[in-house]
Amino acid sequence: MPTLRNEAHRKSLLERLARLTPETKARWGSFDAPRMMGHLRDSLDAGMGDLAVLRRGPWVFRHFPLKHLALYVVPMPKNAKAPRELLARTPGDFDEERRGVVEAMERMAAMPRGAGPEHFLLGPLSYNQWNVLSWKHIEHHLTQFGT
Repeated sequence: MPTLRNEAHRKSLLERLARLTPETKARWGSFDAPRMMGHLRDSLDAGMGDLAVLRRGPWVFRHFPLKHLALYVVPMPKNAKAPRELLARTPGDFDEERRGVVEAMERMAAMPRGAGPEHFLLGPLSYNQWNVLSWKHIEHHLTQFGT
C-alpha cells in the first residue's frame, strides 16, 4: 500500500505537485487549484493533530471492515463532502501553499510510530494509517487536477 513514509511514493506525489499551477483546472468537483492546495495542507495538519476537526459521519466507519476498506481498498469517492474545518483556509500565494504542503508531507512521513489523532470519520488512526490515508488523499486530488 502506498504511503508517505515511503520515499519513492512521496517523491512521485511531489513531482506531480510541482506540475500544478494556479490555473490548472479540475476534472471534477468545485475546487480550483489554490483552494485544493490549502485543503491538502489543512488535511495534513489535521492528521498530525495540529488542526482540530469535529467527529462526524456514521459510527460504522470507525470499525472493521468499513474502516479497513476505506483505508486500504476503496478509492476515495469523487465529490465527497469535506468537513468545513478542512475548507476554511483562504488561499494565499500558490507557491507558498505548495511549499506548506511539501513541508507537511515531510513532517507527516517523519511522525513517530504509534497512535495518532482521531480522523473525523474513521476514528482513531495510527500514524502509519495517517500516512497511508494522506498519500491516498493527495493522490485523489492530484488525479482530480490531471497530474
